[in-house]
This record gives sequence, structure tokens and C-alpha cells, in this order.
Amino acid sequence: MANTDRLSEREIEVAEVLLQGKSNKQIALALGISVHTVEYHLKNIYQKLGVSSSKEAILVLGKTPGWRTRGKLGESAVAGGRGIGDNGDGSALPGPGTLAGAGEMQQKKPAKFFGKYTILIAFGLVLLGGLVYMLTRPAPWQSYARECEYPDDATVGQMIWRQNASGSKVHGQFGTTADAPYPPQAGYVIYKGISLPQVDQLYLKLSYSKYSPTAVPILVYVDNEPEPRASIFPVDQQSWDQFTWTEPISLGGIAGGVHMLKLSTAGQEYGVADLDKLILTKQ
Repeated sequence: MANTDRLSEREIEVAEVLLQGKSNKQIALALGISVHTVEYHLKNIYQKLGVSSSKEAILVLGKTPGWRTRGKLGESAVAGGRGIGDNGDGSALPGPGTLAGAGEMQQKKPAKFFGKYTILIAFGLVLLGGLVYMLTRPAPWQSYARECEYPDDATVGQMIWRQNASGSKVHGQFGTTADAPYPPQAGYVIYKGISLPQVDQLYLKLSYSKYSPTAVPILVYVDNEPEPRASIFPVDQQSWDQFTWTEPISLGGIAGGVHMLKLSTAGQEYGVADLDKLILTKQ
């Protein structure tokens, strides 16, 4: 008579997989043990069931209801079915719940690794973040430059070719008419679409030429402000082809956004200046 009460915990596991029609190799893979160990347990199972083959064992187990829950007089000495136990063949193998136990050990390995190298990992992440920031951040704003011969709006002056000018052209006859004897003519020139960041102190530099004594200044307006931010007194260069830069002229602070710059003149005989190039900078 089959003595299923004497099947050990491991033998019950082997028998359960055997009932699925698995081969010895498949049973070994399913339980994470060697084929040799499977054969050892099957030999014990056949002996306890009084059979000599896997087919006979399957028939006996199929006719014996409740055999999985009966007392296990021959169970392995693994406490609570966990850890490493002796399977009866002298080999130290995982006890019941082997797959779960292996998973727990695999989960502990990365946790132990991260715990040991937490500081190094954190330091590496900080360095990586800094490198990404340095490579992707926009370049800090330095300056805005524009040729003066291409204004967006003007009521006095015109584009003239001048030797030694930046780009060979200027907005000339600024403050006078285009015809002799070149009397004074008031007016302005406007440059739009100037994109600027917020700047606590904005400076203007202007390249110009002049061939007459200064009678009136050039007033500098930002956007539609009613009062000028600065005034420029061009210096006589003794030639309309001789250009010079002003010293940096403070325009004060400005909010970030798109702005407009207006240069205005009351006009004077022969013109106030030929406007060559302007640069806005925070330095």
C-alpha cells in the first residue's frame, strides 16, 4: 500500500511537478536542483509508494486524494521550509520555497551594493548633473550689435556709402537735409526688435563720423519712454570717413524682453553725425 504520509517536503514538490508530466530535467529546472538530485528523490518516492516507475507513481498519486496535505514524517530539517537544508542525499540544497528564497537573495545584493557605495553614487550623480547643465545651459548674454544703416523707422537721414564704415554704409546726414546747403532738420531714427535679458546696468556704444563742430546732442530713448536715458555729444573727426566709438554710455537697468531704441536730434547745419554701428552690452 502506498505510504504517501512519509513523503518529505522536497519529495512532495518533486511529485507535484512529476504529475505535470515533466521529465527529470524539466523537474530539475523547475525546482532549481540538479538532475542527480531529482533522480535521488524519485527513487525514494517510488520506494515509499511501492512502485518502480514514474507512470506507476503518477497512477498511485492520482488515486490518493489529499496526499499533499498529509503529515510529512520524512520532511527535511529546514526550519519553516526556508533556507538551506539537507535533501537526504548529503547535498546542501535550497529547501521548500527555493525560488522565492533565491529571489530575495538577488534583491538583497543590489540593495547591499547601493548601501555600500551610496556616497560615491551620489557624488557621481551630482557630477553628471553638473556636466549636463554645463553642456545644455544657454550661453550668458554679452551684447547686442546692429548696423545703423538699417533702421526700422526714420524721419531724417538716409543710407550713404562711406569709406571705413562698418559694412561700408551709414545712416548719414542725421540732423540735416540731403541737399546743399545742408540746413538743420530735426528727426529721429528707430531700431526695433532688440531682444535683451534683464540687465541691472545697460550700456550703449555708438560708432559714428562727424565733420563739423557739435551744436546739439543725440538723445537716446528706450521704448516709448517720455524722457531720454542718455545724451551723446559727437566729437568732430574732421572727416565723414573717419569713425570713432563713444565711451560706454549708461542707459540704466532694463527688464528682459523685446525693446526699441530711438536716437533723436534737434538737427544742425551739415548734420549731427553719420551713424555707423551700435552695441548694447552689460559690461
